[in-house]
This record gives sequence, structure tokens and C-alpha cells, in this order.
Amino acid sequence: MARVSKWRTLFQNKPFVLFLAAIPIVLTLGGLGYIAHRHVVSRGTVPVDTHPVPRAQVVISGFLYTRSVDGQTKWFIKAMKASIGKGETTTRLWNLSAHILVKPDLVLDISGDKGVIDQISHQFYVKEKQVPVAARFSNGLEIVSSRLDYDDKADSIHTNGQVLILGRSMIIHGRGLHSTPKKQFFQLDEGVRAVFAG
Repeated sequence: MARVSKWRTLFQNKPFVLFLAAIPIVLTLGGLGYIAHRHVVSRGTVPVDTHPVPRAQVVISGFLYTRSVDGQTKWFIKAMKASIGKGETTTRLWNLSAHILVKPDLVLDISGDKGVIDQISHQFYVKEKQVPVAARFSNGLEIVSSRLDYDDKADSIHTNGQVLILGRSMIIHGRGLHSTPKKQFFQLDEGVRAVFAG
């Protein structure tokens, strides 16, 4: 009986009753505060998209590219069409012709179906699609292959494929070419056959 009267006395105590009534209110406010805090923290975050962003491509018809060294224009490249990707250092070309000043008394003209210019390394390669690539020097020498890589800094023309070198009175055929255009040096790696006239 004494226990019952203790609980009865406790529940008749106003501060104790107010404390018990406040517990659910405090718990509810705490829960709402936690939810509001999570909302504020996550409100500024954006979901991460793991798909790669496609690179923008610019396609130019009637493309013209020039490169100057020490105030003198050395490259004149024309293409029917060119494609430049955003953030890329290369330009892809279709149906192109290049006029390159190798040295003051030597000009190189290259034509091909497809090509690529690297603006940083100053390398340029041309390859065939239907018609072989032709590189013609102003002294009458001509190189024909399925692909030619021209490196302006290294002063080199290179290919791993079949090569035909044509001169005023000679035809040389072989595979793999290493050339230094300024010195007019040409080396074929293998299968060399030459015909000289008169």
C-alpha cells in the first residue's frame, strides 16, 4: 500500500508530470532537428554522374591551316573538311593538300584522303583511303605510299609501309622509309628494287 501511495504522490507532483509530458515533445523536436540538419547538409550536393561527358566536336568545311616559324609561314594546309574536338590538340582532315616550306629552296607538297595535325608536337600524318599519298619535292623527287608521317621539329618523314620513290630518271621501290627532307636523305628498310634510266 505504501508503494501505491508513493506513485500516487509522485503523479500528483506537478513538476514530475510536466517532465513526463515533455519527454515525447523533446524526442519529437530532436528527431525533426536531425532531419532538418540532414536536409541542410545534403541540400547543396549534386548527384555524381559517372557517364563521361561527350567532347564537343567542331566540323569545318573548307579548312585552311598555316604554321609560322620565326615570322615565316612554313605550312599551308587545305582540307575539304576538318574536325576539331574540344580540349584536343589534334585536328582531323579529309581530302587535303599541304604545301610545306622545308627550307628556302625546297618545297614539299603532300596530298591524301585523310590526315591529322598535332598542333603541339608539330607532327602531321597523311594516309590513303582510295588514292595513295603523294609527297612531291620542288626538285622533282616524289614519294608515294599508303601513309606518311611528317615531323617538322625532327625534320623527318617516316612510314612502315610500301614506298615508291620517283625521280627524273629513277624509280626505287621498297618497304619502310626514313627520310630527312632538308638533307634529301632517304633510307628504305627492306625489299629495295631500283631502276635507273639513261
